[in-house]
Formats: sequence, structure tokens, C-alpha cells
Amino acid sequence: MNDDERARPTLLLVTFSTDYPAPARMPRELARAGFEVVLLAPPGALAARTRFVDSVHVMPAEQSQPDWIAQLADLARQSRARLLLPGDDVTVQLFIQIVHEALPGVAPGVQAELAALIRRSLGDPAGYLDSINKVRLARRASALGLPVPRGESVADVDAALRAAAAIGYPVIVRPAIGWASRGVRVCHGADDVRAAIAGLPQLAAWVPPGEACALVQRFIRGRPVNRAALAWEGREVSGFCRSRLRPPPDAVGAGSVTRYVVLPKVAALNRRLLAGLGASGFVATEFRLDPDTGTPYVIEINRRIVPATHTGALVGVDLAAALFAILERGEWNGAADLAPENECTLALFPQEWLRDRSSPDLHLFPTDAPWDDPGLFQAMLALRAANR
Repeated sequence: MNDDERARPTLLLVTFSTDYPAPARMPRELARAGFEVVLLAPPGALAARTRFVDSVHVMPAEQSQPDWIAQLADLARQSRARLLLPGDDVTVQLFIQIVHEALPGVAPGVQAELAALIRRSLGDPAGYLDSINKVRLARRASALGLPVPRGESVADVDAALRAAAAIGYPVIVRPAIGWASRGVRVCHGADDVRAAIAGLPQLAAWVPPGEACALVQRFIRGRPVNRAALAWEGREVSGFCRSRLRPPPDAVGAGSVTRYVVLPKVAALNRRLLAGLGASGFVATEFRLDPDTGTPYVIEINRRIVPATHTGALVGVDLAAALFAILERGEWNGAADLAPENECTLALFPQEWLRDRSSPDLHLFPTDAPWDDPGLFQAMLALRAANR
């Protein structure tokens, strides 16, 4: 290792996922931007297969929370990590617990050390719970003057049925705490609402007693739009919008074929939301565009890398380079948003291939397949067999 490599700022990427693409794709962009990337992940993680991670540290298969926190703290200290990057929602929630709760079995000094690093990485702690709890996010966004679908927070099935009747079908039921669209259901009648409340994931148990376990909202039939961005201390440094083409707009879940588009109204609303949350780090906000009025409604925000965060450089909005510039120079002079001439459509790999191996979109549009990362590419191909 030469002196230049030793001088590279270190990012500690943390994930509990074994097959989520996002933490596996971002190391290439971070390394290209000038970072040293250290990974903490479970055995067999997809992220460990990329050649762009400088070192991989494996979580033991059986490990208590205090032991995991001690391992994280030791690794952050040894690597001199400038920031922690959460690669999935489980990690985000654990980071929030470290900041907000007194954790049994964890040395107070260790917890305080990690909490300080998490605050630097994610921004103002006052915005954490309002980000991951959809009930609280709807309230915060509304208070900030952002359009939010009409909805009500509910604690049981009777309240959900009353809310749905008042709002008018179709409605969508969202668990207060959840990820990967688990428990999210579009409801066209009372039976659907009953099934949605009965099927709320156990993640809802993380909601404090007496608080709403779900959010019932008017279902906006418009096209989903995601804005992936880098924020720093409440300011959006750079970002880009994507409109989902596949799966169809009325489906629930992440996009696998997306159109990169210039949407100034969405960008402006996102800047206001990030400022209100005091956010730092990589974030991604989902909006729905009302098909009649064009109004972008706030749906949710992810305080982590998402599957398209790494694609920014492909369309001239390099979020990894922006982070490097902010940490090293305190400012970013590159693109703050997508340029009209860079609007394009991209089929995400392996997502669209896993959705439909014979999809014509894989031939019609460019993909982001990791051709220069053969180990990761082979691991992604293996996901199809695992998902059968």
C-alpha cells in the first residue's frame, strides 16, 4: 500500500442483507471517487463479492446485539472510518437504536462513540424516527408544507376500516415500520383492509405501545418517482429523479426499469424535506405523481443506499464523488441535478432479469450489469436459482 492509498478517507459500509443489490453496487463508485471501503456483513453476503471493497469483515452467524455493537465499534476505530454507511433498513434501525436508546450489555463509552459517528453520518437525530416511521413521516412532511396523500394513522382493524370508509376506496395500508414493501397492500374493500391489518409484519412490534401500527392513505394511481440524493447537514448536495416503468405503476415494490427524468417540482420538495429532517448521507425519497394534477405526493424516505444510488455517474450526477468532495473540501462543484440531455431509461440488473428473464427491456435499454466485476456478476446470476 502506497502513501496515496493510506491517505484515502475510509467509509465503513454495514449491511445485514445477503442478497440486496444496493450495498454490493455502491463500493465501485465509492472506490472510484477516492474512498477506501471497509465492509461489515453476514456470511455469504452479495456485497462481499465485489472486488471494489478493500476489506471484508464477517459478522458471526450467532451474535448478540452487544457483541455486534462491540465489533462495529472496534472496526470503526481500527479503520478510522469517517462515516458509517447503512446498506439496508435493518442496519438503519440498529443505528437509530444506538443513538436513541440505552442498550443493555453495551458499554456506555462504546455506545457514545458510535452514536457520535452515526450522527455525523446520518445528520440530526431528531429526524431519524420521523424518517423510518411512515405515520410520523406523513405528519412531519405535512407540517413542512409538502403534499401528503389523505390518510389516518390506525392502531387496530376497526380504526383502519373507519379510516378507509372515510377516505374512500381504493386505499393503501402501510405498516408504520417496515421495508421492502412488506405489509404494504392496496385495498379495494373492507375484506382487503382486514387482511392487510392481519398481515402486518412483526416489524410493527417495534412501534411503541399505544402508537399507530399502520397508516391508511388514499391510493394515488399515478406513476411512482424516486429521488436518490446526497444530503449533508440538511442540504441536498446532489440528486436525480427516476420514474418507474417496470413493474407497472400500480404495483407495489421497487422499480426494475426506470426513466431518469428532470422534475424540478420533485427536487424542490425533496430539498425541503431533507432540510426539515436535518439529513446527511445517501437518501432516497419516493413520491407519487397525481395523474390529474401532476402533484408529487410524499410517500416515504429511505435513509440509506438504494439499488439505483450507484447509477448517478451514468447520468452525470455522481453522488459518490459529491460525498468525497464534501468530506475533503466542504463543497461540491459538480452537477446538482440531472441535465435534460441526460434523460434516459435504464434496466437495472439483476432486478429486471430476476423479474422477467425474457424481458424485452433488457435488450431495448442499457443495463447497469457489473461487467467489470466478474465475481459479483456471477453471484448475481446465482440469485435466480436461489429465488426459484
